[in-house]
Amino acid sequence: MWGVGNLHRSLVLREQEEPGDFRTVGLGSGAGTSLALRPEMASPRAITALSGAAIAGGIGVAVKRDSTTAINHAVRRRIHPRRSAALTSVATAISYFAGPRTHPYTAAALGLLINRQEGSGGLAPPAASLGALAVDNATRVFVHQRRPPRAGRHHGRNRYGYPSGHVTAATAIAVASATEIANQLSPRERRLLWTAVAAISISVGWSRLYLDEHWIDDVVGGWMAGVAIGLGSASLVQLRD
Repeated sequence: MWGVGNLHRSLVLREQEEPGDFRTVGLGSGAGTSLALRPEMASPRAITALSGAAIAGGIGVAVKRDSTTAINHAVRRRIHPRRSAALTSVATAISYFAGPRTHPYTAAALGLLINRQEGSGGLAPPAASLGALAVDNATRVFVHQRRPPRAGRHHGRNRYGYPSGHVTAATAIAVASATEIANQLSPRERRLLWTAVAAISISVGWSRLYLDEHWIDDVVGGWMAGVAIGLGSASLVQLRD
């Protein structure tokens, strides 16, 4: 039987070079046991990704329970009396570049650009694109929210709106791309980069609402899922490297 006095303890700590490194705790000659622990469970990237995933999941549960119907209709009433032909054209163009037939090519092009500029890497945007497609399709197996009345014709699981696939993909790809190159930039350049990421994500969300393709909960869920997927994709790629 082990006593505390008979157990030799050794603690091996590796200083972090960046969030997401590991610290290893070794327990003794008698135990012959080692534990690998995530050191910074509270790292900003991990907290943000997990929070995004949790919020997206929580909204999905609320959608299944029809808890978001009132706010969906209130937001829609505010947007659609202001529709114009010019803004509809702008919204259509924005949505096109975030569509499921387009964003994989956009992600591949961004990955290639990052690889050429940095001399390595560039896998995060394509990984985020694939992750967004997977999450979008998997979620609609369980969450069956119909799209707004004036939405275009959709078939199969695309009849359902949660989450917005356009918003999820655009956010995920933008976040993954920015995360992969942010460390190479100055603080001012990073601020500009993340401002551009937010602008892209918000503009795609606005376009889906303006075109009556999604409800507001679809868009917010897409933002949250996209953040989680983008950060997760970038982190997985960095661990691989």
